[in-house]
Amino acid sequence: MKNPIVVGTDLTSASDEALIQAEARARRDGTSLTVVHTLSQRPWNTASEADYLGNLRELITRQVVGLTGRPRGEFNVVVERGSTQSVLTRLAASQHALLVIGSSMHHGMKHALLRDVSERVLERAWGPVLVTRGHGGAARILVAVDRPFRSSPSLEMAIDEARRSQAQLYVLHCVSNSFLGMLAADIINGGVYAQRPLGLRSPVNEARRALGSELRRRHVDPPLFVVEGEASFLISQFAARTDAGLVIVGTAHHPWPTPRVTTAVLRYAPCSVLVVDDASGLSEVDSAVQARSN
Repeated sequence: MKNPIVVGTDLTSASDEALIQAEARARRDGTSLTVVHTLSQRPWNTASEADYLGNLRELITRQVVGLTGRPRGEFNVVVERGSTQSVLTRLAASQHALLVIGSSMHHGMKHALLRDVSERVLERAWGPVLVTRGHGGAARILVAVDRPFRSSPSLEMAIDEARRSQAQLYVLHCVSNSFLGMLAADIINGGVYAQRPLGLRSPVNEARRALGSELRRRHVDPPLFVVEGEASFLISQFAARTDAGLVIVGTAHHPWPTPRVTTAVLRYAPCSVLVVDDASGLSEVDSAVQARSN
């Protein structure tokens, strides 16, 4: 999937990494690059407002050229007043773009009082969002897949990403080992674990067979991990174990427990995280898979 790129910068080291990764993706896919910087609102404009914004655009232009080597004129710079999450998600939606932002997550009491911009962006975004974190490239990609496997934009995005970047793909599915977790998963996923009485079929073995069959249908054969436990902990652990440079997870728009899982991955994954909106684009996924099968 070749998306235009919209990347946010606040002139910090975290946003430097976002700029580098965003430019590399735009160059790889031959897509446009828009660099966005936001400022807090003012109750009124001053006579020097235009000059101030112009100087900021020039500063950001020099930053992009210096960091990435991309020539002037081959990217757009937008400086706008407003909340960061509102400006970024609006511009990304208007371009049907991949939104790229840096990661500077807060933990503990600090996190409770001051939520990271990445979380606020994910609450508003209705397209893919890449939250960057320094790593030696995406030579390995880990995708966490949930049911239904057949209509999973996360899996389709991961397969496409691995092919474009020539990376090794790893596929992970977590089966909750708690009663409430399994009950919630069963309700969300249409009762797939309760089609037969418990004890007659292992959820882990059944999920491994189903996911393996789906991967074969998509003509890929990556290492597959189907494990019992909490996805909110296991995804980051497997990312570290596989030395992944990129983790791909589903959207933050689903009901519980997806927001908890997505937030945990953003906090603890040792690498960049690409969050895909599983609630949209299912027909496009089915069409892409069907085309690949023909």
